[in-house]
Amino acid sequence: MRRRIIICWSAFILSWMLTGCAGSLASNLVGGTCQNKPLPVLLDSTDLRALFEEIAAELCTDTCSDCSPSGMADKKAPRTCLNRADAGRTTVLVTDFADIQTFLPSQSGLLMGELMRAGLNNVCCHRIVQAEFGKYFKLSENGLVVLTRKLSEIKKDEYSRSDVVVGTYNYMNNGKIVLFVRKMNTETGTISRMVTKEIDYSCTGRNVVGYSIK
Repeated sequence: MRRRIIICWSAFILSWMLTGCAGSLASNLVGGTCQNKPLPVLLDSTDLRALFEEIAAELCTDTCSDCSPSGMADKKAPRTCLNRADAGRTTVLVTDFADIQTFLPSQSGLLMGELMRAGLNNVCCHRIVQAEFGKYFKLSENGLVVLTRKLSEIKKDEYSRSDVVVGTYNYMNNGKIVLFVRKMNTETGTISRMVTKEIDYSCTGRNVVGYSIK
């Protein structure tokens, strides 16, 4: 009788352990987090062109006369430039994106800077000038600092505007990327517009299976 009781208890414990393991395995396989995924892997799984064109559209305060909606039926569709040679278009300086953890642009930051420049050119009809982040700005634990007050260094007479677009990002190996994009006036140092995007990724095993943007 005692031996039978021991066998029953052993079967119960083994069954409980197997059920618990199966439940844990299922939770890891469906909608798991992307802990410790390298940033380039996450970016490679993202529709970056659409993301940065959306950011550009939010930064635009006006558009040139030769821009028209890319989709006539959709009034909310991004605007695209038809006549790119128009000399009257607004010119903006755009930096590469700096990591707020290291305070420096990385390879991913260089990529995001290029995408931001392309988005502003395509959606906002802006003429783009590439600006070196470290030459004009400094990022530290105290925040973003403009290094130069000599307007001639970052603004030329032929520019129709004195705006600069500065991008930073945060990634801490937690499956979430946060982008910060500021449009600043070089004459006053004030931020005229700011856009923030938070991207949450989900993974199954080693694969990135989806993401959401808010």
